[in-house]
Amino acid sequence: MNQESAIRAKPTTNSSSDGEFVRYWSRTTDRAGAVAAVGERTEEAIRETGAGLQLSSENFTGHDLSDFPLRRCTLNRAQLYGAKLDRADLSGANLICPGLERASFRGAKLDFAYMHAIAAQVCNFDDASLRNVIDATGSLFHGCSMRRTRFDNAVLSGLLLYQCDAGHAVFDGAELQGATINECFLPSASFRFAKLSQVTMTRAHLAACSFLQSKGDCLSIVRPTSVDDLVLEGAHLPYLRLSKVNGRIMAKALSAPFADFHLSNLSRAELEQADLTEARLLSVSLTNANLVGTVLNGVSIRSCQLDGADLSRASGENISITESTMRSAKFAGFRGRCAFMRDCDLDNADLSQAYLYRSMITGDPPQSMALNQANLEGANLVQSYIAAGMTGSNLEAARIAYVRMNQSSLRNANLSGISPFQASFVKVDFSGAKITTFEPPFFADRCPGLQTALKDDQPREPSSYLAEFSSLMRHGREGST
Repeated sequence: MNQESAIRAKPTTNSSSDGEFVRYWSRTTDRAGAVAAVGERTEEAIRETGAGLQLSSENFTGHDLSDFPLRRCTLNRAQLYGAKLDRADLSGANLICPGLERASFRGAKLDFAYMHAIAAQVCNFDDASLRNVIDATGSLFHGCSMRRTRFDNAVLSGLLLYQCDAGHAVFDGAELQGATINECFLPSASFRFAKLSQVTMTRAHLAACSFLQSKGDCLSIVRPTSVDDLVLEGAHLPYLRLSKVNGRIMAKALSAPFADFHLSNLSRAELEQADLTEARLLSVSLTNANLVGTVLNGVSIRSCQLDGADLSRASGENISITESTMRSAKFAGFRGRCAFMRDCDLDNADLSQAYLYRSMITGDPPQSMALNQANLEGANLVQSYIAAGMTGSNLEAARIAYVRMNQSSLRNANLSGISPFQASFVKVDFSGAKITTFEPPFFADRCPGLQTALKDDQPREPSSYLAEFSSLMRHGREGST
């Protein structure tokens, strides 16, 4: 009874300090009365000074400030260890360097708060609102629960999130330049329209996260635990880095020039109309990926898997593809001027109507560049250099003027309707090839099966030309090689 009387005797008038006033009402059992009293004093302070209660350096360790209306209050260097501020209204508050450990802000309102370099450890921000936070640069959130927390348009540059649970959290439009997100759980989190320059995400769970139309250069996603259905649609992320990423991403119309993807499995990725100019792909799987209309100019692809990928109408000028597999891939209408392909597997690939002017498609040995049963109908191979296995391939109506197909295999290939004007064939196997129009002049030397193929339903001119040319070649080799 004496203790209860002492509590009642605490000063509750305007003569007491704001800290004593709040501590007094935090201990009372009449929560409705406490909320009303604190709210009345807060509004009075705002009317008189424009600022809320002055609570700097006050000790609220273990106190229950739930539901308290503390608008525009100043909590600089206040001790909030184990304090409860659930559903409290702290909008517009100043929280510079408060002691925050095991504090609870569930459902609290911190909109437009000033939280520069705040350090929150093992705190609970579930369902809290931190919209439009004026300044939380350099802040630390370690081991915090932030489920469904709202950070819309907050300034969070240099933020460090470490081992936090931020499932369904919203960072839409937030400024996250230089932020680090390490070992966090972020399923279905939203970063739409966020500014992500120099952001690093390491070992984070990013399943169903949305980066829709976000912006910023040098975003790095390294060794995430999950990226299934990660959304990057319409984002502008130059120098995007994906390292050891495994999962399906949705990146239609992504703009990521100079991107760096390596040691990743992005099978069935949606990259339609994406811009990956000058990107580098090393040991990446894009099996059955949708790359329709993708811009791949100057891209370097090495040791990758694109089996079944759809690159129809994609642009790949000066693209370099080495030691990669693209079996049954679709390159219909692919624009690959001056493309370079070496030691790749394109068996059963569809390159119909592809534009491969002045391309280099070679293998060492030639058979290690596989184009067997490939469809090159109507493709433009003018001035290309091809040394590949093309057994059973379809080159009907392909344009091959000035092409060099030295040491290639065209066994059982369909060469109907092609005109090899000034083309060069050295040690090319034409056994079983189907030829209908093969008009000279062309260069052919040591090409088994060519004479036989020309005799079938061919006018006299090509056969005569080839016989005379072969005789001339034999005569020329008598004195010199």
